[in-house]
Amino acid sequence: MGEVISSHTGMGLTSRQAAALAAITEHVALHGVMPSRRTLAKALGCNPNNAARLARALVERGELNAVSQGGALSGFGSTGVAVFVPPHLAALLAAFCVENGERLTSVVADAIALHLDELGGETDEATVSGDGAEVQP
Repeated sequence: MGEVISSHTGMGLTSRQAAALAAITEHVALHGVMPSRRTLAKALGCNPNNAARLARALVERGELNAVSQGGALSGFGSTGVAVFVPPHLAALLAAFCVENGERLTSVVADAIALHLDELGGETDEATVSGDGAEVQP
């Protein structure tokens, strides 16, 4: 097994998995969409089956939410809710994360928390409830 790289999830990534995540993030930053298996394989210098295996490993480690057979990415991170981010903002966000060595989920969570703090409000508590959230004023 290759060198293990520390991850915010605590599970760690091999150097190949980290390279795959970096290639995926860079592709999303440049194009606003998930790379195909063939494109990811070319970026990593491996065959498409190995690229698919690396993407599945990233899903198992919680670095990606889901990769469809066609290569569609539903999101980064293992927990939370899926939200739509326009492609141009997703690309800027992914580029920022690559340049600063930040996890996309951490940057998004921090940005949302900061924005909500700046807005203020009277909500004391919100808890996850089924597919949504229950808010107690």
